[in-house]
Amino acid sequence: MTPVPTEHATPTPRGRRGRARTARPDPLLVPSLLSAPAATLPREADEAPPALPIDVTSGPGFTSGTVSDSVPVSHGGRAYRVRQGDDLVSVAAKFGVSVPALVELNDLSRRPVLRSGQILSLPERQVTDGPATDRVRPGDTLESLAARHRLRPLDVQRANAMGDSRLIIEGELLNLAGTGALSARPLPGEDDLPPLSAAEDGFPPETVRAARINRRSLLARPLPTRRQARTLIEGAARAHDLAPALAIAVAQVESGLHHGVVSPGNAIGLMQVTPHAAHCASHAVGRSLDVLDPADNATAGVVILSTLLESADDEAQALSGYYQGLASVRSVGPHPDTRRFAANVQILADRMRAEERS
Repeated sequence: MTPVPTEHATPTPRGRRGRARTARPDPLLVPSLLSAPAATLPREADEAPPALPIDVTSGPGFTSGTVSDSVPVSHGGRAYRVRQGDDLVSVAAKFGVSVPALVELNDLSRRPVLRSGQILSLPERQVTDGPATDRVRPGDTLESLAARHRLRPLDVQRANAMGDSRLIIEGELLNLAGTGALSARPLPGEDDLPPLSAAEDGFPPETVRAARINRRSLLARPLPTRRQARTLIEGAARAHDLAPALAIAVAQVESGLHHGVVSPGNAIGLMQVTPHAAHCASHAVGRSLDVLDPADNATAGVVILSTLLESADDEAQALSGYYQGLASVRSVGPHPDTRRFAANVQILADRMRAEERS
């Protein structure tokens, strides 16, 4: 099973849910590129890899020109240093631009031989037959929406004047190209957002806002009863060869089997799964998981827990990893609240196992 990251971002030093992330500089900006020696260039792999494979034969605009485009091709302040083995088609596929656009912008011959170390200017915008916008679907993250269109998250942020923000809202319409100069993303006012299930002190405001928006979305949907929630978790556990008692115990301690619970660190629903963790779990199961949907939430939590049980030294460490993140547990040890969580889950799971045997 593919390892699934489970760390819930948290404010220092609590180590749980809500950790602020520092935005990476764009490695394609010309100053960054030209100032870096060829052997130590920043790599595109610094960005999260796209969730979908890039298929050259079906990529955007590989046969369309740009001369007749309503917006002429221009240099958008990004560049790429050619590596050994690159050709024009592979470079165009890598950045989702057309071959004619690269030829036109860089004044290349129609069948150029690219030299290792050569710097190519990249077009300002995609030349694509695809949509110019996309509406955020249930369960989408910035990464999943960008991957759906073979874009980097940074491209979507730029096109929508988001700055460093990674917050997207279910149902909103996002631009897929452009500078963001005309973007006017409407955000709900603070009075429209419900409170969360725990104190917000110490959590990044951006994370808290995302959590409150997600809770508003949850409360607008039908929520399962505790009995229905238990059935959903049990079914997901059996489908993934996990003992139902352990999965139900995790959900009981995390949310009390109430799907409407959202933490200030944006851990959502029955299994308290963050959107990022659900996106990673989606790759493990081979389909998109909507963290706001109770059945998908149960599946995401079960997949994460199963992965941890395979990777951790024992059950207690796996449960600690579910709460705090396995890398953190191994690096600094479980925090006091993590130890309490793992102990409470094990006590409850043991009790349910005993009831099953009797």
